[in-house]
Order: sequence, then C-alpha cells, then structure tokens
Amino acid sequence: MPAGPSSRFMQHQRGVALLVVLWACTLLAVLLGGLATLAKTDATQTRYLSTRAQLRYLAEAGVMRAIAEITAKKNGRWVGDGRPYGLVIDGQRIDVRIVDDSGKVDINKADPPVLQNLFVAAGMDAADAATLADNVRESRDAGGAFNREEGAQRYARGGLDQGPRYAEFNAPDEIQSVLGMTPELYRKIAPVLTVWSHRMSPAPAFAPPLALAALPGMDMVSAERFVSMRSTLNPVMPPVALPNGMPMGAMRGSDTRTVVASATAADGTTSRISATVRIEVFPGRGSYTVLRWQEDAAE
Repeated sequence: MPAGPSSRFMQHQRGVALLVVLWACTLLAVLLGGLATLAKTDATQTRYLSTRAQLRYLAEAGVMRAIAEITAKKNGRWVGDGRPYGLVIDGQRIDVRIVDDSGKVDINKADPPVLQNLFVAAGMDAADAATLADNVRESRDAGGAFNREEGAQRYARGGLDQGPRYAEFNAPDEIQSVLGMTPELYRKIAPVLTVWSHRMSPAPAFAPPLALAALPGMDMVSAERFVSMRSTLNPVMPPVALPNGMPMGAMRGSDTRTVVASATAADGTTSRISATVRIEVFPGRGSYTVLRWQEDAAE
C-alpha cells in the first residue's frame, strides 16, 4: 500500500532533523577542537613565560655573582678579559663573561684608523669602512657643528632624517645614527663598543678578538690566537707582546666592566643580560653604579 502524504511528510521531517543533528555535532566538534587548541596554546605560552621568567632571574643572579667578584677586595678572582665562567643554581647552568671596558673600542675617543680596522674586521669593505670611520669622527666632533646644514643634506641624500649629532655619544647604541652604519654591522660590533673607557685604542690585556683586530697590524686570526694564549698567562708574569709587536700592557683593570650572563633551558630558550657597571671603592668596601642594563643583549 503506497505511503500517504502524512507518512512522506514525517519521513522528510526525520531527514531534516538528522541533518540538523549532524550539523550540530560537527559544529560542536569544531568548537571543542578550537577550545582544546586554545587551551593547549595557553598552556604552552604559560610554560614559555614561566621559563623565561626563571631564566631571567637566573641570568640576573649571574650578573650579581660577577659584580660581587669585581667589587671584592683586589678585584676578586674573575678576570675581565672575556673568558667564560660558569655557575650552577638549582641544577641550572649560567654562563658569565666579564669584559673590562678598557678593552673595548670607545666610539668617542678611538682614532679613525682603529674604527676603520674594526669595521673591516667585522666584514666591511675597506673603502666603505674608511668613510664610516670618518662619519663617526664627524658625528662626535662638537667643533664641526658649523657644517650642520651640509651634514644634514648629506644624511638626507643617504635616506636619514637627521644629520650628524656633532656631540659625543652618550651610549654605544647611538652609533647607529651615523651615516653608513647598518643593522648587520652594528650587531657584529655592538659587544665591543663602549663610551666609558676614554681610550684612543683598546687595551690588549682585556680586548675581545674583534677589538684586538682593530689595532694596527692585527687581524682576526692573529687576534683569536693571542686571546687563546692570553688566557693562560699568570698576572704576575712579565707582560708579553702582541703579534704586531705592541706590548700587551698591565693586566690591572679599569673601574668600568661589562658583565654578560646567559641562562639556557633544555629546550634552547635563552635569557641574556648585559650590565655595564662602574666600580666605586670606599674604605673597607666596594660599591658600584649601573651605567647600562640590557636584557636579551648581544653577546
């Protein structure tokens, strides 16, 4: 017996209801999947932020440990020539390096040939390095301000909004405003720049390889070889000479040091802090002033 209109209508209604249920189930599955993904993302972000916070505090502990050494009587046991020191706190290793700023290149005082050699050692073409060194000298020279209009025009042709500063740099990163400085070059040389040594050339006893390569007659190969040999010297030994014949000089540090402390998690996440401090010695105790503090700084 053929189905009547009422029976066909009921079958149609059941089909529509089934489709609605299937669509609802699909929508719920999508919503649940999205919520699960969001919850997983939130958990991952929370773990990452927690790890970053822990690593940052560990890196700060490394900086404080180094400062305790360099403010101790007779400058403590840690040498400011960039050699690595290691700490372990709660099973986590912290790598610490101290560089005496007298071993860096002072962008306010360095001779143009030293600046040029530094830029060449960092991979710049010799002609471009000479031009950049001259631009640095011009920018830090207050006496050149009478050329301000010409300098501004020259910088504008180079795509910069501001001309030379015609004043000493207040911090190493201000060299980025000089015409010809690129982000890539700055990242390479940033760890060996300072404005606090007031030296025309870096002190060989403390200079990192890149700063040593800025000295006349030096290159990266000879600088790295000398640094490797220097780390084996005893402070009471007679001073030795560099490959270029220049005397290494005394191994007594200056009153300004830069501490770089890094803490790395098992997944490779790293927190790095760089702190430049000036040591102040008072009768019976040592103190310090923080000149610069950078998180996630360059090595």
